[in-house]
Amino acid sequence: MNVEELRVHRELEKEKVFKDDFVHVKVVIENIGRSSFDYLEIRDNFNPQLFRLILGENFISTRIGPKATVRFSYVLEPKVRGEYALGPLSIIVKDRLGFNSLERIVPNSVTDILVYPPYEDIKRIEILGSKRSLQLNYGLQRSKQKGLGSEFYGMRKYAFGDQFRLIDWKASARTQTLIVKEFESERDISVMILVDSSSSMAGGAIENTKFEFAIRACMLLTKVALTRRDSVGVFTFSDKKNLKFLKPGSGEDHFYQVLDFVARVKPEGKCRIVEAIGYFTRRFQKRSLIFIISDLEADDKEVTQAIKKLIPFNHTVIIINPFSPWFEIHEMDLSSTDKALAEAISEEMMEHILKIKQELRNLRVNIITVAPDNMMGEVLNNYMEAKKKGRAY
Repeated sequence: MNVEELRVHRELEKEKVFKDDFVHVKVVIENIGRSSFDYLEIRDNFNPQLFRLILGENFISTRIGPKATVRFSYVLEPKVRGEYALGPLSIIVKDRLGFNSLERIVPNSVTDILVYPPYEDIKRIEILGSKRSLQLNYGLQRSKQKGLGSEFYGMRKYAFGDQFRLIDWKASARTQTLIVKEFESERDISVMILVDSSSSMAGGAIENTKFEFAIRACMLLTKVALTRRDSVGVFTFSDKKNLKFLKPGSGEDHFYQVLDFVARVKPEGKCRIVEAIGYFTRRFQKRSLIFIISDLEADDKEVTQAIKKLIPFNHTVIIINPFSPWFEIHEMDLSSTDKALAEAISEEMMEHILKIKQELRNLRVNIITVAPDNMMGEVLNNYMEAKKKGRAY
């Protein structure tokens, strides 16, 4: 049995899918030799914690003649957002009597597949981020500055260096003094979203962890800010190996760049917030509105030290804090003993957060503690409030 005469490969209909989409997988087996294989088993492996088999089987037992081709296919449904590996493919070949067998893994038969959040989430965010929705729910407030825009701002006396085309000749004749018109232009800002991707953010039900909520909040904030013509960048952080930076961009296409960026990130590593913010400040210094989404499960002194690194750049910093107990145990049916333990942990965590709040109060940095049911609303409200007050411009 010359197993090298078999060529096996996987074909995917698409390598980027939404969580509520289906993945159609085809496996092709080619016999390029002159001998037949009477008993052949091909298995395409996948992680059942990440994918659900919807249709067909991911293996086949068959025979294949010389110069022949056999195909089989199956359909998977991704369970969780993220970037995952599909495979490898394995081959088992037996002789006619079944006394001898050979098993091997097909080289280079692992395919990465990128799973976006559910399309339903994306659609909801796109609707909520639309200009009409913002006008109805929040009022379309934009920061403005005097300049050469298109909206009339007011009039003043001519000053040396003013452009002649701005002179209002009727007003000048009436006052016997040169008068110029001023216009205002809408001012765009940079919004940076810093998402804690440490392993502690993985707490909670697999589809609704603190990190998954943080990603949804990041997407919502991105869509709304882009709709208002602000530029948006994203930085995910934990330890030195897990620092990922997406520079700010604008326009409709940038939303899907952010979506692609965050879909590849998974919570891992310990939160080294001082190192992370130090790395961020080396990459980015422009004065901005900064959202930090973190469970703040780090030493309170380290959190304060990290935030102090942002102060010299005059950023406006807002910290969104998904409170761990509210995310990790709110759906669980606990015994009375477990409830007492959970309350003790919750109280200890709240004391930790309050201590950080007190330390950051002098830096004029707000920490907004959120639960699953109000996280999105708080993120939007704080963005709108910052824009309304004209902060970070």
